[in-house]
Amino acid sequence: MGSAGVSFDLGGARAASFNVGDLYLRLDEVFDLRADLAPYFGGRDLAVPEAFPTQSFFVAAGPLRVVVDPSDYGRLVAPDHFRSPEGYARPPPLDAQLSAAGVSPGSVTHVVVTHLHFDHYAGVTKGGALAFPSARYIVPAKDWAMPDIAEARKKGDRDVTETLGVVEAAGRLELLDGPLDLGDGVTVEPYPGESPGHQVVGLRSAHDSCYFVGDLYHLAEEVEHPELAAAWADARALTASRRRFSERAAAERALVLPGHLPAGRIGFRGSAPTWTEEPA
Repeated sequence: MGSAGVSFDLGGARAASFNVGDLYLRLDEVFDLRADLAPYFGGRDLAVPEAFPTQSFFVAAGPLRVVVDPSDYGRLVAPDHFRSPEGYARPPPLDAQLSAAGVSPGSVTHVVVTHLHFDHYAGVTKGGALAFPSARYIVPAKDWAMPDIAEARKKGDRDVTETLGVVEAAGRLELLDGPLDLGDGVTVEPYPGESPGHQVVGLRSAHDSCYFVGDLYHLAEEVEHPELAAAWADARALTASRRRFSERAAAERALVLPGHLPAGRIGFRGSAPTWTEEPA
C-alpha cells in the first residue's frame, strides 16, 4: 500500500490528505478467520503485517476550514497500542504538516470525526489542550454511546479522557445523529456498520465531488466485495452502507478518500463495484 497524500482543488474549494504514520496490521487480526477468506485474498499470507497509512484530511471551502479525523501517531504507537517496525521513520505530526500547507490550528472552524476508533480521534488534543482551539468538534452520537466508549469514560481511560474528554469539558463536543449540511458544499452523512454512528464527509461543487469515508473501506477488496467486514463491524449494516455509497460515488465519478487507503474512484463492472487507485 502506498502512503502518499493528495492535494487538489474542487470548484472553489481545496482539500488535502496527510499521512501521520503507517500502522502495520495483520489481516488475520482484522478479519474473522472463522470465515472463508480465500475468495477474497487467495493465497495471500494474512499473518504478514501490512502497512496502512493513518490519514487525516483538510478541507477549505468558503469560510470553512475542516479537519477530518485528526490523528496522532505518537499516541497510536504508545505501549499497549500499535507497534511500528524497528527503524521506521515516521512522518511529521499533523500540526507540522498542516503548518507546511499554510493551515494554522486557530483557523480551523470544524473537526469532524468519522467514528470513534482511536486512530481517528487521537489528535483532537495536543499537550493537554484542544488541538484546534476555535473549532466545533462533530462526533457521531451513536459512537459516543457505544459501551466501550462509555466504559472508558467511566474508568477514566486516558485514550478518551485526554482527547474527547478535554473537548467535552471545553464545551466543544457536538454529538451528531443524522445528516448535517455545513454549507459551501460540505456535508456529513451517516454510513453505519464499521461503528454504529460511522459518518462520511462530502465535498461537492457544481460538477465534481469527493468523499472522506473514514473506515467505510480499509482495502480495495472491501470495495469490490462489500460483504467483507472486519471482525468488530456490524456486517449487515456495513454491507448496506457500502452498496449505497458505491452507487452514489460511481454515479458522481467522485474521488474517494478512505482513512487507510490511497485515494481512488469506484466504478462498476456489470453489477460488481470496482476500485481504481487515483494516480499520485
